[in-house]
Amino acid sequence: MHINSKTVIVVFLFLIAVSAVQAEDFIDPGVNFLKSAILPGWGQLSLEKNYGYGYLFAEASFWSMRLYYLQESDNNATASYNYARKYAGVDPEGHFSNQFYEDMRNYSSSDAYNNLVVVKEALKYSDNPEEQLAYIAEHEYKEDHYWSWYSDERQSHYSGYRNNIDHYKDYLKLVGGVIAANHIIGAIDALRLSNYLKQVRFGVDQNSDHATLLTCTIKFK
Repeated sequence: MHINSKTVIVVFLFLIAVSAVQAEDFIDPGVNFLKSAILPGWGQLSLEKNYGYGYLFAEASFWSMRLYYLQESDNNATASYNYARKYAGVDPEGHFSNQFYEDMRNYSSSDAYNNLVVVKEALKYSDNPEEQLAYIAEHEYKEDHYWSWYSDERQSHYSGYRNNIDHYKDYLKLVGGVIAANHIIGAIDALRLSNYLKQVRFGVDQNSDHATLLTCTIKFK
């Protein structure tokens, strides 16, 4: 994913400039809530609360981190593709699924995958030879999806690229959650500043699957 960082910076500077306007005599809680829900800090700055710049700075920082992780994930994906073509005999003109590249991380060759995974799974159709052959034909990697690592060291190096992609995906999930939290907290704070909130209470609960949930209860005046 390629995003022009200059465009992102210009958008943020524009929004900061818009946010810096003087507060109106009439305070509309709903408008300020929406402002900070869209861009954390906007509602605060509309109410002449300078700490709103802190929300904006945090938002810009989180999005910068997200763009960085996206770029690094793309870089490692490209590096892994090129490495596989160079050291595993993968067709340089081929277009393959992400699962194909993941299987390359776990198996030394397409033949090894076919023998250890596909043929083994086909054994459950041993009472029906035709169905067994049909299963193998459908799931095996054919010649156009051939690979064979030149050495275990090459495969291990390739796995490093794929591991990096997994790590960056985890970081992206984490940053995405932090961005969402910044919007929620900013919006609630804008309501508080508008004297429209009576009480905000956070708690911990469990759903039917016994998964832990963070709850938020809001009472309005």
